[in-house]
Amino acid sequence: MSDFLYLDIETIPTADPAHIAVISDSITPPGNISKAETIAVWEAEKKPTLIAEAIAKTSFNGAYGRVCCIGWAWGDFPAVSTIGADEADVLRSAFDRITQNTPIHAVPTIVGHFVAGFDIRFLWQRAIVLGVTMPHWFPRDPKPWSREVFDTMNAWCGARDTISLDNLCKALGIPGKDEVDGSMVAGMWQRGQFNEIADYCRADVERVRNVHRKMQVAFGELAA
Repeated sequence: MSDFLYLDIETIPTADPAHIAVISDSITPPGNISKAETIAVWEAEKKPTLIAEAIAKTSFNGAYGRVCCIGWAWGDFPAVSTIGADEADVLRSAFDRITQNTPIHAVPTIVGHFVAGFDIRFLWQRAIVLGVTMPHWFPRDPKPWSREVFDTMNAWCGARDTISLDNLCKALGIPGKDEVDGSMVAGMWQRGQFNEIADYCRADVERVRNVHRKMQVAFGELAA
């Protein structure tokens, strides 16, 4: 069995009323507005949009955002995913399946796009918030160059630049993203499009695997 574990997560913004209230209270009128009537207009016309934008950004913040879907694949096996409204259950279920369905005989190398900088840390942060015990083999704070991970973005760009998975796929002649991208997941979740989110997450896992295989060929680790 390959020790490569291809991984991708989908995250959505906070729905916690207490967190939303803190965000709302933190958004105040610009300092150059002082008249009560002008402030009232600003609060009616500008503040709701600013609040919505700030809430949306929590999908990138492990303290407040939520993991709604985890997709993965071992080696050559088909990609699978776990999705659900109970975030703690999503974490437990996904990692139980990852560990039990394909027993781990060695510490795996987790392969993903920006996986060292985002996915792994976000999963740890949510596990800490929710009181979920992560698998003993899951890396705690991997560096992009460590044996624990293979970050396709870092492998392509180095440490000083970024590239989206979609653009990297297109550069390598791999089919990119179709009608869905990560910015749409929160809206899809609100509309109850759970199957579509799960499909999208699995497709990203497949895209990451295809990118990794291209890199393995170039590195002489896989036959062309």
